Amino acid sequence: MITLNEAEAVDAGISSVEERNESRVFQALDSLTGIAEGFISENEEADTARVILSISDIAQAATQEGMELVTISSVLALGKLAKAAAKKGHVMALNRATVATGKLGKVAASNSMEAGSKVAATTLMEIWNFSYPENKDREELFAFSLLLKDIGAAAAGQGMEEALLNAVTCLGEAGKKEAAEKLETETINTLLLLEEIGGLAAEKYFDEALSSVALSIEETGKIALKKGLREVALQSQWALESLKIQAEEKALTNSPIVAEMALDSFKFTDIAENSENIEKLHEIKEMQKKVYSGL
Repeated sequence: MITLNEAEAVDAGISSVEERNESRVFQALDSLTGIAEGFISENEEADTARVILSISDIAQAATQEGMELVTISSVLALGKLAKAAAKKGHVMALNRATVATGKLGKVAASNSMEAGSKVAATTLMEIWNFSYPENKDREELFAFSLLLKDIGAAAAGQGMEEALLNAVTCLGEAGKKEAAEKLETETINTLLLLEEIGGLAAEKYFDEALSSVALSIEETGKIALKKGLREVALQSQWALESLKIQAEEKALTNSPIVAEMALDSFKFTDIAENSENIEKLHEIKEMQKKVYSGL
């Protein structure tokens, strides 16, 4: 395959998407990936981040044109670049690749590409596991959960329960790990996003997905109890109670039972919200807005 320089590859990628020349798009993205790898090895982080953005732009355009194989290949390339950047301690490049992967997954889900969205969510989880928890600040952890939530929400919007289930599984794993690390605010953020996705699952009558959400919330809350994170456990109980009601309202078969059984893990009776936890939730939602604005 002919290797293009950066400017040639960007131009070729954009024009080839417009022409729907898939093989030429692959060539352009392959060249850009190789260029980015070279910049990483040379410790040129700003250049790496620039090339990752170009890959993201071309891949998103290709995805919107229905080129799912390009989507999957691009996600895998971004995951590879993210891991290489993490090894070098290139935080900016790592974050750029992580966000690009999440956005590509959302675009794939929005365009009914189930395989593309599932690969994106799984790749996000691999990046997270590879780079976590070293040097992760709160906003980065929020961003990761928000990206997964967006993929799941887009999948729900297109009626793709399997893709939604995949995103829920990944988000649930993130919540459990955050709880195990005693990251209270980050865990509550993830629980709120799981609850949001659970509501979308109920609206779509996705009984299996809603059951999966309930189990993820239960598992996260149980870890929180063991770690002494009472506020997280309380949030788990509130989320399960809310989802149980939504499942019952939709007359779903299994998820109301799953939610009810999950609630047995939490025996709090003093569950009324107070000014302190209301303020906590307000702060988390404000942080979500801030992080969203920077994605």
